[in-house]
Formats: sequence, C-alpha cells, structure tokens
Amino acid sequence: MPEELDKGREFIVFHHRRKIINLCKSFLSLLEDSVGEPITNEKYQKIRKRVLDGGNDSIREFEEHLDNFQIKIK
Repeated sequence: MPEELDKGREFIVFHHRRKIINLCKSFLSLLEDSVGEPITNEKYQKIRKRVLDGGNDSIREFEEHLDNFQIKIK
C-alpha cells in the first residue's frame, strides 16, 4: 500500500477514535451528573437532547474530515 494511503488511513482512524472517545466521555459526564437524582421526564429530555446533539456533532465532524480525501474502493 502506498505511503500516502497509509497516512490518510492513519489520519482518519486517529480522528475517528478521538471523536468517539470524546463522545463517550460526554455521555459518562451526563450519567455522573444524574447520580442520585430522580430522572424526571424533563431531565430525560435534556439528557436525550445532549446525547443526540453529541452524536450529530461527531457525525458532522467525521464527514468534514472525509471531505479531505478522495476514496476509491478496490
């Protein structure tokens, strides 16, 4: 595999992993903030919105990174 393809793959893997790790950390923060509190519908909706926003941000950022590449499938 040519070196430039390896660098491209490494770039994509690094940034994808970093974003997923940050996403998981944000979910854990939401859980930790909720410890010992009753989960009312209002609290549930707030957490749900943050989870969906975080997921959508991750998808958007990953797709922005992919815009830097021309990908060919064998």
